Amino acid sequence: MSAANFRLLGRAWVLGLCAFTLTSQGFAQAADGPDTESSPKTEAGNFSLSGTVVNSLTGEPVRRALVQVSDTNGAAAVTDNTGHFQLSGLREGRAFVTIMKPGFGDADTPQTNAVQVGKDATAVVLKIAPSAVISGRVTTIDEQPLEGFQVHLIAKRNVAGHATWMDVPNQARTNDEGEYRISGLPAGTYYVAVDHGTETRLSQRGVPNAREEGFPKVLYPGVSEMSAATPVEVSAGREVEANFVVSPEPFYQVSGEVVTQGEAVFGLTFTRRVGNDEDFTQPVGVQDGRFEVKLPAGSYEVTGGSNNGVQLSTAGASVVISSDSANVHVSMAPAGSVAVDLMAETGPAGAERSVRMDGGIPGIVISLAPIGSMRPQMNWWRGQPSGIQNVSPGTYSLQVQAFNEWWVKSAKCGSVDLVTDDLTVVDGGTSAPIEITVRNDGASVSGTVSPAGIAEVYLVQQRGKKNFVKMAQEEQGNFVITGVPPGDYAVVAIEHGEQIEYANPEVMNAYLSSAEHISVGPLGKATVNLNLVPRGK
Repeated sequence: MSAANFRLLGRAWVLGLCAFTLTSQGFAQAADGPDTESSPKTEAGNFSLSGTVVNSLTGEPVRRALVQVSDTNGAAAVTDNTGHFQLSGLREGRAFVTIMKPGFGDADTPQTNAVQVGKDATAVVLKIAPSAVISGRVTTIDEQPLEGFQVHLIAKRNVAGHATWMDVPNQARTNDEGEYRISGLPAGTYYVAVDHGTETRLSQRGVPNAREEGFPKVLYPGVSEMSAATPVEVSAGREVEANFVVSPEPFYQVSGEVVTQGEAVFGLTFTRRVGNDEDFTQPVGVQDGRFEVKLPAGSYEVTGGSNNGVQLSTAGASVVISSDSANVHVSMAPAGSVAVDLMAETGPAGAERSVRMDGGIPGIVISLAPIGSMRPQMNWWRGQPSGIQNVSPGTYSLQVQAFNEWWVKSAKCGSVDLVTDDLTVVDGGTSAPIEITVRNDGASVSGTVSPAGIAEVYLVQQRGKKNFVKMAQEEQGNFVITGVPPGDYAVVAIEHGEQIEYANPEVMNAYLSSAEHISVGPLGKATVNLNLVPRGK
């Protein structure tokens, strides 16, 4: 496995090599003594690497940690009781070593370190931080434990260069005492949520016709909206307690019919809206256009899928439930769509010629990415005549991944310049199409990064409120970025740059003082040698 491939592990969302963005375990068997495994030596694999893995907080050795080189040989070893390891059969040069140990680091992403391998290489000390834990108890107001409730976290993740609050995969289920525990967390800030229960209970036991009740989703310390929730700060090696007291709500029996514009709906999802958030979701089947469902009171958005793949929805949270209802009409229409007009332009300035490309262009990938949404579903255009389908109301960033020599000359929707601004979509989509003009005479920028490391190379052009950004992964100290529009650019290599909120000018501009500057013309070529800049510096 190459270093570039290995560091893709755990990424929330990386656009990939030369992507144009318009937003700018197994453990080996261990013994008490040193235990080393390595693959057979290659012709050039005659070097060894030794070192120690230590706890970054205490300095104490970490035993039984898996240390592995992320190259084609994949040499691996398990640390002994003193934290010592030795790897053999390595190639000379810079290598990338990962460390994995339960209770340390991020459970989803192995820690990677760049080390030097060679004749005079000294022993290395690799530090790994103990992971954090969030635990607690979920009870009712009368201190009755709630068993089987899902608890999950919300954390910031880098999505297309934007720091976005998203659900993360670390989850737990409460036991019979209502207790939960989420381990293997890196230090950071989290919101903790208890999902609504999947089962109901009787509000009064032993009482005839007692109403059923259930528990909606709540965020710590017991609120429905994220804006009112309290974030939980955890540091390496610490355990933080977050307890919940939740209250049940009565459920109402609701039935009715689905009214569509000729589309047959096979299922519905009722989602209760609370401000900008949602705290209750219930799927239900549809039979001959009718449905039955149990819901707590509130305003619901209803979505559904038709047999031909069209997504339908109500106009916002327009279905209001306040009592038992036997004749609810749910009027649904196809979700919004956005037409796309793609033009390929050729010829010099003043003599340009444009051809409409109705079926798209190989090497051009167009999508809308939601901004500020914890549901990061991308909406793609692959040349379909109907445009971008199933676009829910919200704010989007237009993204165009252009490969080879293709580059985006302009992009707009009505009066909105999508190179510098985001697109707001209301119910029903937009009346104006997205108009994109591309050319295939982009320049290429290549060069070196010193020292070679786990780095992303960013090519940046400042454009008002937003930056134009193209990126590439450094591979063994080299990089290539193609499809660069003619112009002036700053180029910078950032260590672990995949974690940078590169679509945010305030974040990216802070690195530009360390950048090299270049100018390129149509089909031009530029070479630049970069010094690796540490992330956060």
